[in-house]
Amino acid sequence: MENSDTVALSEKLIETYFAYGFLGKAFFEPPTVELLEQLKQNDLFADWPLGCANDKMKMGVNTLKDFLQSWDAKDFSDIRRDYARLFIGPNRLPATPWESVYCNEDHLLFDKQTLQVRLLYHQFGMVVPTDKNEPEDHFGLEMLFVAHLCQLALEAIRTNQRGYTDLALAGIDSFFSNHLCVWSQAFLNDFIAGAKTPYYRGLGWLASGTIAHTAEVWKIES
Repeated sequence: MENSDTVALSEKLIETYFAYGFLGKAFFEPPTVELLEQLKQNDLFADWPLGCANDKMKMGVNTLKDFLQSWDAKDFSDIRRDYARLFIGPNRLPATPWESVYCNEDHLLFDKQTLQVRLLYHQFGMVVPTDKNEPEDHFGLEMLFVAHLCQLALEAIRTNQRGYTDLALAGIDSFFSNHLCVWSQAFLNDFIAGAKTPYYRGLGWLASGTIAHTAEVWKIES
């Protein structure tokens, strides 16, 4: 691999790592006042790592920027309630965040998709948080897995291990083709429709546009 190609690949991996790392945590972990205050202070969405390469990303970035401009900690209860509606219940979730529910006829948890991604996480050394009893095909975990694969590829480039770089890149391509691209857009459409706050609507748009952008830039066949 030529040095210029290595630099370009590293930059793309770093941008993707930060984008998917943030989105994975935002979808998998409960919101906190500290996180929202940090997002406002750092103005993250004024300089989103992947830019505004498509309409969905632009919609997400603009929605989140507008939300944070007027954000006040006293409004946190709205965010917390929306998180509970979208991810916990007790009522039926407007968008169930597990791949298996979207990919089998009976909409069951812990189907073959869960087992497949569990095996992939193990093969690539991603440790799933043990404090949450979640099926491994949770959307947030799948986004975090993409960030993990980017990190593996970057480390392989740094240590000049071409074989491991190729393995991690192949893992990204395969995971998108066989998992994220199969169900994520249907889930995110339902998620956006069900969200009651601009924070979660914005995250839905941003995640949808980010996945579409990655599939296009990385030339992933879905």
